[in-house]
Amino acid sequence: MTNIDFKTLNYAVDSEIATITLNHPPLNLINEDSTREYHRALTLANENTSVKVIILMGEGKGLSAGLDLKFLDGFDSTAMENFLRLFYIDTLKIVRGLSKPIIAAVHGYVREGACTLAFACDMIVAADDADFGYPGVPNLAGPPGMHVWYLQRLIGRMRAAELIFTGEPISAQEAQQLGLITKVVASDELKERSRELANKLCQMSPLALKNTRDLLYKMEDMPFSDVPETALKALAAAFDSEDGKEAREAFLQKRRPRWKGK
Repeated sequence: MTNIDFKTLNYAVDSEIATITLNHPPLNLINEDSTREYHRALTLANENTSVKVIILMGEGKGLSAGLDLKFLDGFDSTAMENFLRLFYIDTLKIVRGLSKPIIAAVHGYVREGACTLAFACDMIVAADDADFGYPGVPNLAGPPGMHVWYLQRLIGRMRAAELIFTGEPISAQEAQQLGLITKVVASDELKERSRELANKLCQMSPLALKNTRDLLYKMEDMPFSDVPETALKALAAAFDSEDGKEAREAFLQKRRPRWKGK
């Protein structure tokens, strides 16, 4: 196991899984320091060749209660724009640029900016005590940033408008019904079930995971006219890779594949 000191989070690597745990009590509030440390932890995990999957979690009673309003006190529009550029734009750029999957394992409160962190991940495993909320309009008198985009795409404009305008949280169970999260598990099983999912991914070809993840984001805003050719080239390239050949040989020989990641 590998441990590295941070002030606002815990970072550990164990059995090919890097776990980033927000640990900034009492509410894991988001500010510049916590954002920069999260970026650093993501970069460390991505550059570590022994890591195949990343898990994001929160210590305490929830993932995070969102932005630290005391940190923002006194900000003008320019200072706020600079911080949001760091938190929204840079975070999403780093997460989307990862070469390996990232899973959010959330419990308790997941508010505003914490929803950004969770929904930027590839999958979300939520404890049955988790709830998600966007208090930007009622509490900050402003739109909740990236959630205007995320929620409309995931659950439609009208349902998104209700969640954003009212700021009322929804339960993990309702979030799953809406298609916002991957699965709901018992709160005392969150870590175990999240690592179970991560371990399943660790058995896959690292190259296949990277290329498939890249394709998911590439196709997200692609016009359908470009999809067939893009899919054809991606599949053909995978077929000719060393891992692609190993996958077919292992299947025919009824053995576990030995991945090379190329």
